[in-house]
Amino acid sequence: MIAIICNEKGTALDILQQIIARLGSRARSLHMEAGQTLFRQGEPARGMFILSTGRARLVRHAADGAQVILHLVTPQESFAEPSLFAEVYHCECQIGARSRVIHLPGADMRRLLAEDARIAEAFMARLAAQVRGLRGNLELRNIRRAEERLLAALRLHAGPDGKIVLPETFKALAAQLGMAHETLYRALAKLQRSGHIHRREGGISLTLNT
Repeated sequence: MIAIICNEKGTALDILQQIIARLGSRARSLHMEAGQTLFRQGEPARGMFILSTGRARLVRHAADGAQVILHLVTPQESFAEPSLFAEVYHCECQIGARSRVIHLPGADMRRLLAEDARIAEAFMARLAAQVRGLRGNLELRNIRRAEERLLAALRLHAGPDGKIVLPETFKALAAQLGMAHETLYRALAKLQRSGHIHRREGGISLTLNT
């Protein structure tokens, strides 16, 4: 779903790779350990990021102290793009495993997008794809029955062979779907009993004829 553009020689490059190449040394590589916080909610925005390897999650702290998982970041995905046009970060980025993160400074990114229409168009196309994905997550939350909501989410994470690959743990998925992890595990058991999924030592797969 990532927009592809070409360099001067006509070689296809991912838009994020192209941006990193154009920014050069201004795109800094950061090495993070599990449990570290990349940025905190309310901190001055210093730019967006790309998760090269590892795991990260975007979390918003509610007024009552609760944490709401906004997004689970997967490798080769950009995040914190709104910070390009904001004074502060509106969420927190928590690192879930040893990770490599690339920092794209806000001022440099805005300058690049203003100077190169081709890159700006490809970048906007990528953001549009992310918006579609976020709307899909909102639609999942509107499904009332826990097992139906979980099944819909698992279908989104399943490959053509039915094998399900989750970006993080089931506990993290439960938070993303707006349900307690105990509720998710009960829903998972119901889906297995009904034959919609089957669990093996190697993981979970959809039953393709359901």
